[in-house]
Amino acid sequence: MLSKGDIVECLREIGQELKNQDMVGEILLTGGAAMCLVHSARDMTKDIDALYEPKTLINQIASKIAEEKNLPPDWLNDSVKGFVTENVSTEEFMTFDGLKVTVVSPEYLLAMKLISARYGEKDFEDIVFLLRKLDVKTPDQAERIITRFYPVNRILPKTMYVIEECLEECLRELS
Repeated sequence: MLSKGDIVECLREIGQELKNQDMVGEILLTGGAAMCLVHSARDMTKDIDALYEPKTLINQIASKIAEEKNLPPDWLNDSVKGFVTENVSTEEFMTFDGLKVTVVSPEYLLAMKLISARYGEKDFEDIVFLLRKLDVKTPDQAERIITRFYPVNRILPKTMYVIEECLEECLRELS
């Protein structure tokens, strides 16, 4: 598991190694890393889902860091690429020597988590957190957020069930 401090340290190391090689990289954080580091929704994440360039070089650096810190080989991965569309909404987050770090906006993160509609892990809690943060109170509001970033045909029926369950959880926590 990676804490906020671990994430920052690893990103700093990536940036330093890029700088040492006279390179500059970019990383777009999504998923649990964004929930942990940016939104303080949780203390830890199992990995960092991100898009990054230069991909090959950052993968090499990440492998070296994994060995040095005894992290899983996929602690930094781009498996989220299927959920990032051309109209991704991002925000600048932090800069290190050799590395610019951006994050997806909270609206985009909510849309991503709802499109994937995974039960389990931390997604349900993350969705509830983001619904509250964005003051989403109805399924229609949540659906409007999704359709700002994804075509309607990507919204699965289970997504609407997840929205309803998470909104019910938000109401339970208020009472």
